[in-house]
Amino acid sequence: MSHRRDNKEAARAERLRREQEARRRQHRHNLMRWGGIGAVGLIAVALLTVAVVGGGNSTSQGAESMSGSTASGPALGTVAPNFSLTNVITGKPVTRASIAGHRTLLFFSEGVGCQPCIIQTADLEKSQAFARTGIRLVSITTDPPSALAQAAGQYAIRTPMLADPSTSMSAAYGMLGHGGMQHPTQDGHAFMLLDAKGRVLWHQAYSEMYIDPSQLLADMGPMA
Repeated sequence: MSHRRDNKEAARAERLRREQEARRRQHRHNLMRWGGIGAVGLIAVALLTVAVVGGGNSTSQGAESMSGSTASGPALGTVAPNFSLTNVITGKPVTRASIAGHRTLLFFSEGVGCQPCIIQTADLEKSQAFARTGIRLVSITTDPPSALAQAAGQYAIRTPMLADPSTSMSAAYGMLGHGGMQHPTQDGHAFMLLDAKGRVLWHQAYSEMYIDPSQLLADMGPMA
């Protein structure tokens, strides 16, 4: 009898131990579950705040607010500065005079250290919608010619890519640190549209490193 009673007590103690452990596991699970929900809620609130603060913009998300000019570059309606840089694809110089006679979109980017920037050039070159506008594309970076030429070959880019390691053109056009990661000694991520006479028609900088060609055309509006 004593032996059976001991077995019952042992079984009861084991059952209580298991129930207590189960309750502890459930408690930990609830803490993790509600903690996760709380974290998600905080993230959602943060995202909503960003959306509200960044909302109300007629251009694409990531576009910097513009007043029609850069800090030190040409204003809308004015003639863009002269320049002379080497097209790393052909080895020939490109100047403001050589691109006259048609609208030209100048794309200033961070270059080979920014893969999306190089892809941006390649995708604009391939875009049929962009081609239909008749606008010609010229890309400018502060990379040395050899590095830029290598990137152009890797992505099969054929439109002019200008190397500006001295930052002469980039500084004159107010593009150093303008958009992108805002490195003060590099181009950022910005576009400037010139008319056939070299006057500035449109200009926009972006904090994003890649803008879909269709979005870029939408931001350009009637200028495209």
